[in-house]
Amino acid sequence: MIHVVKLGGSLSHDERLATWLEMLAQHGSGRVVIVPGGGPYADVVRAQQQRWRFSDEHAHRMAVLAMDQFALQLQAMNPALVLAPTLAKISAVVANNQVAIWLPSQMVLSDKTIATSWDSTSDSLAAWLARSLHADRLTLVKSCDIAAGATISGLTQLGIVDRGFMQMTANAAYLIQIISASDHGLFEATLMQSWD
Repeated sequence: MIHVVKLGGSLSHDERLATWLEMLAQHGSGRVVIVPGGGPYADVVRAQQQRWRFSDEHAHRMAVLAMDQFALQLQAMNPALVLAPTLAKISAVVANNQVAIWLPSQMVLSDKTIATSWDSTSDSLAAWLARSLHADRLTLVKSCDIAAGATISGLTQLGIVDRGFMQMTANAAYLIQIISASDHGLFEATLMQSWD
């Protein structure tokens, strides 16, 4: 079983981030692949694009590199997690009973089919990776509260997930859940139960 867990960039300033990393490192060995958001690194890209008016294509490439930077931060915070830039490396990490953190730039920037706009951010890229890995589950962890029964459509309208996520997950073969970082305890119990 492969479980892709996307940690939203908004968690970069959240005290709960270290708790999530420790929990995933402890209970996700051999199964979990972490996808980093862009965090404050992507915020810089947005600000610079607004200031200098360069293209969405350039901003997209820069934002993907921002995800790499957040991945490096996550690994620095918890060295038990292993950086992985390719499907082969991810598979090797999982096979070695460890938890992978995806470095997306190598795969994403070489795939010309991926939309190069702010409509497809790290949420959509997490879904793309989940499909590429034939994952069983995809969980997006957000810093904001997520109402019970919230739909992808509703969360898209609220700007909580990106506009490309719904299309990227159409006919997905994996289970999708979108949760708040405050649901750490419930997620941990579910994660442990799912491995039994």
